[in-house]
Amino acid sequence: MTTRAPAPAPGRLTPVACPACAAAGARHELVAADPVSGHAFTLVRCLGCGLVYVSPRPEGALLAAYYEDYYGERHVVLKQLFLGARVRRVGPPQPGGRLLDIGCGSGEFLLACKRRGWDVVGIEHERSPIIERCAALGLTVETPATLPALPDASFHVVSLSHVLEHLPNPRKVLLEAHRVLVPGGRLLVETPNFGSWQARLSGRTWHHLDVPRHLLHFDRAALEGLLAAAGFASGRWQTFSLEYDTFGLVQSILDRVCRQPNHLFSLLRGKRSAGSRRDTALSLALLVPLALVAGMVSVVAPLGRRGGVLRVEARKRSAP
Repeated sequence: MTTRAPAPAPGRLTPVACPACAAAGARHELVAADPVSGHAFTLVRCLGCGLVYVSPRPEGALLAAYYEDYYGERHVVLKQLFLGARVRRVGPPQPGGRLLDIGCGSGEFLLACKRRGWDVVGIEHERSPIIERCAALGLTVETPATLPALPDASFHVVSLSHVLEHLPNPRKVLLEAHRVLVPGGRLLVETPNFGSWQARLSGRTWHHLDVPRHLLHFDRAALEGLLAAAGFASGRWQTFSLEYDTFGLVQSILDRVCRQPNHLFSLLRGKRSAGSRRDTALSLALLVPLALVAGMVSVVAPLGRRGGVLRVEARKRSAP
């Protein structure tokens, strides 16, 4: 098992009230390390709504620095497999159907929905390579600053896939999503499940903690409460993800025996890792047996609503 002690995060960290309900009361949950920098961050649980969140947390440029060159490309075959499943969950558009993807990344999901007949718009931070790539694909991508300028009741679907956990102010974004949706419009949310078996089994080495990039950690009750407060009626819930469940548990277990966190994740992304040949040998030797065990857990856990993700389709109510 790795014994590397997490280092304190540099710079000034800001204590915050609950980002979901603004309650000030919270209790200590755990301390986790950023798998890239090794910096330690404290997670607390809100005594009001149960949300687990990073506090104190980095803000502004300090937080942005933790994103630099972190998220990479996945294998093209796997990317297309998971992309196809996500597009099928959206379904075919009605005449004039419009879709807004908040946190659209490099635009593959938007492009796939456009090809199915959706009129699509994306929201992404101002990172010129991404914006330029989306523009080259013929996609309209706005920045978060322009979200309030989008017309009321102008979209039939709003999607936030593995975005909510990154947001310093999730309720503000959900209220904007509510505003731009037509009456009865659909909100599609997917986020890691802090109430999952793999989160409980893994503790501070859970792959999807990913502090400080993941500022928020939801179980079903916390997410359901946040959606209700923003004016949404939650409908169908799922906690199984072919993309995230099995791998999340495999990597979490490997992080207990490898010296370099996320070594397998780095290998799969085609990124160089500081991990040793020992870490590579361990990861490859344990990959198959761990995948078999994690696969069984991933199949059984959703039966008790304890799979590795929370996926919900919610509907806009008349008012928040």
